[in-house]
Amino acid sequence: MFEQFLKVRYVAVVIVILALFHAVAFLAMGAHVAFRAYAHVFDEPPAVGTGPGLELLHSLDFMFISMVLLVLAIGIAKLFLVSPDFDDNKLPRWLRVHSISELKVLLWETVLTTLLIVGLSDLTTALFAKLQWTALVMPMAILTLSLSLHFMKRS
Repeated sequence: MFEQFLKVRYVAVVIVILALFHAVAFLAMGAHVAFRAYAHVFDEPPAVGTGPGLELLHSLDFMFISMVLLVLAIGIAKLFLVSPDFDDNKLPRWLRVHSISELKVLLWETVLTTLLIVGLSDLTTALFAKLQWTALVMPMAILTLSLSLHFMKRS
């Protein structure tokens, strides 16, 4: 029975490798969008509602998603793949997780930051169009997640 349980470690290896590949892919997509936006800065003045500013915000979306995946990969590797006597001083203080609960809070905070950036770029894009009630969905989700995190940390 215990030998079957140890095979979970191989699943963690697959998760870490795929999360790292995904993080690199999102980082590459963000860099591509950013370089394209910088090229537009020097080409011609943008039309209203388009242009390099929105493209740069979208590149930030990709880069923050990359950061979430990177935090996930490092956290899973630290918890499931590294020996217990691993020297935590090699990692930044904010990446020193010792339990699933700490990793959950760290990911929660990272996802909230990402949602703020995504919400900002979506709201900025929506300001150039007719604003609908659906524009409130992202801010309400951010508020709900923030309050949930606050109350979870208090308990």
